[in-house]
Amino acid sequence: MTDAATDAVRGRPIAVGPISLWVDQIGPVDAVPVVLVAGADTPFFRWPRSFVDALVDSGFRVVRFDHRDCGRSTRLGSESGYRLDDLAADLVGLLNALDIDVAHLVGHSMGGSVALAVALAQPRRVGSLVLINSTPGAADPRLPGPDEDFVDKMTRRLFIGPSPGSDGAVAWLVERDVILSGATTVEELDELHTMAVAELQTGWRAESGHGVAVFESPSNLARLADVLAPTLVVHGSGDLVLAVEHGLALAQGIPDSTWLDVDGVGHLVLPTALVALVPAIAAHVWGAD
Repeated sequence: MTDAATDAVRGRPIAVGPISLWVDQIGPVDAVPVVLVAGADTPFFRWPRSFVDALVDSGFRVVRFDHRDCGRSTRLGSESGYRLDDLAADLVGLLNALDIDVAHLVGHSMGGSVALAVALAQPRRVGSLVLINSTPGAADPRLPGPDEDFVDKMTRRLFIGPSPGSDGAVAWLVERDVILSGATTVEELDELHTMAVAELQTGWRAESGHGVAVFESPSNLARLADVLAPTLVVHGSGDLVLAVEHGLALAQGIPDSTWLDVDGVGHLVLPTALVALVPAIAAHVWGAD
């Protein structure tokens, strides 16, 4: 099996309050904990194993998990009305369940907004932040919206929907990921296909409450000066979902943050590009620990 297929069968459920989160840990239990906080509707194995292994080789204990309403965690649905603060509370509850007093949080997209919310609500629990293609407020009118051509493509996709059967669903997911990432090589497309198959096998659904949480939660743009955690902001110049201004707002608003612009990288960061970020992430975490 490929790494993505193998990772899809890893993990175990952990009770966090009234819900169950599906969690995977790799690396020595006594190593410095790095928690990977995924984006909306993204099961944990979409943090590719090559990236995780590179972090473990850098000396870290890596924790991945499925948010509520995703993967094999408790499903609540798009009408449940939770917000980013609820997802942040889930993350704090997970740290408690794992006996982690202080964690270094690496968040992508919505996951970065969740990590930011934890850093604001529970600053003593966050050793550092790495925010990848993220935002202080996806719906904040002071920041630009998604690329118009991207919105048109996604709207047409949603209107048409996937073809019947599992093959149609896999093709639909791969097409989405190609749009988000800009993938073109055979290796990249094969990896996206493998991840899509694994996602379908682990409970993919077309809708969850994540989109509502992202767009209905209040912006944290005005609160960025209150962030105490050392922060590395990483943003791809090819991000069609959250324009680079979202990352710049984080970097300019969070005191003493570090900015890293990744040329040409789309909203969905492909495995090779993620692995290339490990030296910068490791240096940032070790510098904060």
